[in-house]
Formats: sequence, C-alpha cells, structure tokens
Amino acid sequence: MSNKSKKPEEMSFEEAANELDGIIAVIDRGEEDLETMMASHARGQLLVKRCQSLLEQAEQQLKTVDVEELDE
Repeated sequence: MSNKSKKPEEMSFEEAANELDGIIAVIDRGEEDLETMMASHARGQLLVKRCQSLLEQAEQQLKTVDVEELDE
C-alpha cells in the first residue's frame, strides 16, 4: 500500500514525515496545477498533525519514564 492511500492516523512518524517531505518538494517545484497543490497542502496538514501527535505521545512517555525512575 502506498503512503498516499494510507490514512495519516495509521502512519508511523517516519512514514508521515517522509511523505510530508515529498509533498513539500512537489509544492516547492510548482510543477503541479493549483488544484493538485491545494489537495497536497491539505494532506500535508494532516501529516503535520499526525507527526505532532506522535511527538506529543513520545514526550508524554518520556515524562512518565522519568517520573517512574524518580520513584525507585
């Protein structure tokens, strides 16, 4: 399954970040029509939200580990 058909909420951080990098490259080149670039931008926003969510989860896990280590 290609990443573009995969829902962002099902993607790993690496998958989402890699697809986002590709979207940015395509938009920066400006070779697509406006409608395609707008759709890519919308998908990119979903991917950014996914990456932010995964980073927040990782940060929370690190905080939990730190607190648990302090309790020992």
